[in-house]
Amino acid sequence: MQTTNMNEQTPVTRRRARLISYSAILGIVVLVVLWFTRRGDSPKPISSAATSGMGGMMMAPTTTATNDVSGPAIDPQVDLAADDLKKAEIRTVKVGKDVTAAKLRVPGIVKPDEYREVHVTSLVGGVVKQVPVLLGDHVRRGQSLAVIFSAELAEAETQYLSTVAELDAEHKKLVRTQNLVLLGAASKQEEEEVTAMHATHEAHVRAALERLKLLGASDRQVAALKQAEQIDPNFAVPAPISGVVLSRSTNLGLVVNPTQELFTVADLSTVWVMASLNEMEFAAVRVGSTASVTAPAYPGRVWKGRVKYIQPQVDPTTRTAQARIEVSNPGESLRIEMYVDVDFASKGALGPVVPEVAVQSIGGRQVVFLPIKDSEGSFVLRNVRLGPPANGYYPVLEGLKEDDKVVTEGSFILKAEAVRQHPEFH
Repeated sequence: MQTTNMNEQTPVTRRRARLISYSAILGIVVLVVLWFTRRGDSPKPISSAATSGMGGMMMAPTTTATNDVSGPAIDPQVDLAADDLKKAEIRTVKVGKDVTAAKLRVPGIVKPDEYREVHVTSLVGGVVKQVPVLLGDHVRRGQSLAVIFSAELAEAETQYLSTVAELDAEHKKLVRTQNLVLLGAASKQEEEEVTAMHATHEAHVRAALERLKLLGASDRQVAALKQAEQIDPNFAVPAPISGVVLSRSTNLGLVVNPTQELFTVADLSTVWVMASLNEMEFAAVRVGSTASVTAPAYPGRVWKGRVKYIQPQVDPTTRTAQARIEVSNPGESLRIEMYVDVDFASKGALGPVVPEVAVQSIGGRQVVFLPIKDSEGSFVLRNVRLGPPANGYYPVLEGLKEDDKVVTEGSFILKAEAVRQHPEFH
């Protein structure tokens, strides 16, 4: 058989050979890429011997818990090695069902009863001549707080006396005219004219009298005003209620006007306690709820009150609303702006409850730990929504159901390990 030498091949033959070689190489590359790609898609096995660097505690991947308490797949899992589990002395209890008394304690501040607080002004303008009361004095209703020399009052009294004198003269003239009409010495028209003038002067007297009363003159003072020598320009500013002088902004010689506040008088036999409620606490308090008020200054003493009003708006900065509690204050022991504690108590609804010791806080959220069935040392971290605690238990609003198992003793250790294993939840 005749053999053809490679050097004797035509150019076409050589090109065809090179194309075949390139195709073969490309096919091999594609196979290698596919093999590595499929190998990368396969999950890598996790060694059960892999341990953390702290106390031999094991870190396991997050899985859907297959335990006696079903939890969402997003619940993180926390694992303890056998030795650490023994040291933790984990104890669990079942979630029970009970009627819980919603008990809530919030801070409060004592305020005066605004319905029993009066800002005192003078009804007349003038110069202060006397100020017989001091800050903190107890005053009675009608007691003089200050004496003001008022030209305005003297002018009103003078005008009143003048109109009374004019009316008296007109009255005498009317009587004479009526007698002349009876004798035929005066006409009916003259009588009508005098009668109209008499009515006008009566109106002037009533107007002058009303002005005196608007300036604070009492009926007794008006009745005693008979002649010019009895005109008194001194006006006594009376206490409008019985109470305590909380503020005084006037002194001798001060020129005052009717718009200027001179005193604040408050009846402190009843005070308001303004309690700050967070948004999560709104459901536990309503208008009519009873409240107990305690103060650090008086250990063992309790004041009882009732919620009369809750602000309809929430403070955008503190996210709180103020609840107003009316409290009887015998002896005025509760002082204005004093800090107090306010306890609310009301009967709750029947539902699941969880012990306080089982609840931990992570990142501002309340959480519990549930053991995973058939997986010793593995626990699920569950976010829960709870009501106010009472008698050592939280009412469960969301996250748990009756007969779920939760960790009590050892939950703090699980919290520390959860923060270490899952820093994204902290």
